[in-house]
Amino acid sequence: MTRSKSGPPGNSSGGISGAIAGDLEPCGTCGRSVAPRALFCHACGAAQPPRPLDPFTRLGLERRFDIDLEQLSKQHAGFTRAMDPERFAARGPRQQANAKAQINALRDAYDVLRDPIRRAHALLALMGCSPAVGDEDGNGDEEIADLATRLSRADDALELDRIGLDLSQRVEACIKYLTPAFRKAQTAAGPDSPPASDGAARILARLERLEALAAEVRDRRAALTPPRP
Repeated sequence: MTRSKSGPPGNSSGGISGAIAGDLEPCGTCGRSVAPRALFCHACGAAQPPRPLDPFTRLGLERRFDIDLEQLSKQHAGFTRAMDPERFAARGPRQQANAKAQINALRDAYDVLRDPIRRAHALLALMGCSPAVGDEDGNGDEEIADLATRLSRADDALELDRIGLDLSQRVEACIKYLTPAFRKAQTAAGPDSPPASDGAARILARLERLEALAAEVRDRRAALTPPRP
């Protein structure tokens, strides 16, 4: 994360710029050059509208699957505080609207990165790769097919809880295996090695099937739980 002491005029406590190298664009207020991820202009302090950025770039994080979730939260919180619309109240509605738009864009990026499945999809997209097409019934994956069969036959809470535990363990394993799979894919990424992402894409497809089954377990388990008086 890039920090800057050049916060909006009238605030001497400093701010978070979020500026990174890239194609500069003119500030809509003063015309000075502004980096794509800059939250506000360093020259005049004007809040900038959010540019089209991937979630990793927007929050100043390295493009990798095994991001530090604590650092993710700190980045999001810090950038959000910097763009509190009240800091731009004296600058008029346009500046406040830009600040609110930045906060919304930061929140969207945060929501993507804190979800392992959405984070994996974002990485695959940045690598120019498509997700693997999986069979929702788990055909071709005997383990998932077996879990789906067990779930279809489950008719009591105890069996649903057993299936839910099995699914939880497999979901955690998939998330764990995605880290080296993406690391391998990103290391080998290049025009001559497009299949390098296949491993990560296959694990992601399996993770999504497992999560779908887990969601069904949760729904059916909730239906069996008597409502509180």
